Amino acid sequence: MALNRILAVTHETTLTGAPMNLLHLLRWVGEHTDTEVHTLALSDGPLRHRFEQVAPVTVIDGSTVAKGLAVAQRGLVQLGSSRAWKPVATARYRPQLRSLDGFDLVYLNSIGSISVLPYLPYVPHVVSHVHELQVAMRTWRPSTEFDLLLSAPDAWIAASGAVRDMLTGEYGLPGDRVRLHHEFINAHEIAARQVPLREVESLRRELRIPADAAVVMGAGTVDWRKGADLFVQLATEVRRRVREPVYFIWVGGDLTGTDFERVRSDIERAGADHVNFVGVKPDPVPWFAMADVFALTSHEDPFPLVCLEHAAMGHPIVTYRNGGMPELLEAAGPEAAAGIADHLDVGGLAQRVVAFLDDDQLRQKAGDQLRTRVLEQHDLGVAAERLYADLVTLSEGPPRPRPA
Repeated sequence: MALNRILAVTHETTLTGAPMNLLHLLRWVGEHTDTEVHTLALSDGPLRHRFEQVAPVTVIDGSTVAKGLAVAQRGLVQLGSSRAWKPVATARYRPQLRSLDGFDLVYLNSIGSISVLPYLPYVPHVVSHVHELQVAMRTWRPSTEFDLLLSAPDAWIAASGAVRDMLTGEYGLPGDRVRLHHEFINAHEIAARQVPLREVESLRRELRIPADAAVVMGAGTVDWRKGADLFVQLATEVRRRVREPVYFIWVGGDLTGTDFERVRSDIERAGADHVNFVGVKPDPVPWFAMADVFALTSHEDPFPLVCLEHAAMGHPIVTYRNGGMPELLEAAGPEAAAGIADHLDVGGLAQRVVAFLDDDQLRQKAGDQLRTRVLEQHDLGVAAERLYADLVTLSEGPPRPRPA
């Protein structure tokens, strides 16, 4: 049986991990198969035009009426009455989704995408790709959508072993229906890219970083999950342990909101003038090229793409045991695995940063091991093909019952 048509649902089209991973998958499907793809986006964002380059895109809430209903639905959900918000959701979704018919499989990317499933025309197979960990799952509302996530899909794709263990352990999903597919990127493209030295030097001058100073990189949004506050703590602890200057640069995040004001306060009170938050960069690779070490200070993180990008560039990674990234480091090799510290052990993580900066051979071996692992296992040419093959197999199973 051929997989003729896939409806891919993304909760947003932002420059973040889950939408980017979906975009990589859909691009591979479009280039290597005859499967027709249509993307349904629950909210608009800067990645929309890239999705449109791959396949047609429908964005929810394009009209004024739909936007008003969305606001009303969110308010009623907060009040907690499904009797109140469900009719509003029906009025919001049904008119926009009735034309999305005739698909073999609906691919729900991230847990929030499940919200549209009851309002779609019948699709015989449903797969949910879970990119979230415990806090995201435990704080998700409304509960009726959570129940739907645990009951409606034919199968679940786990973005890392940590996600799989959560789904089968904490939530009791059957192990044979939870498929492990680590996140992936276009690793060969990133590894082959040569950033001109003059461009890197220009960025260092922009931040007043001396040519001989080491750089530790962080990246992501500046909310609780990504641990921007812990990045500042790491920077202050490393400064206590070294004589030579080490600069800490964070790429990404909104630098105008409350979350960053909290981080800025920490920087100012700690006198951490060696820490720079530079905001979102359309092309972060030249900034990443400055890095000697990448630090993942997230409170929880399933399997962040930014780590795969730094690994493809041959940079060692330090991380807490905060999700799936230790899986990559341990699989890559012993030098790469030297970057793992117990969760929230700031001193331990700082020790690992200093060890990499002080030992050129260790830093080189760890970076080489990570690059090899990512090129062999997490490049889209390998990983997207494996995931697509699993979707084909799932589509060949018995169809789910039609709703009464």
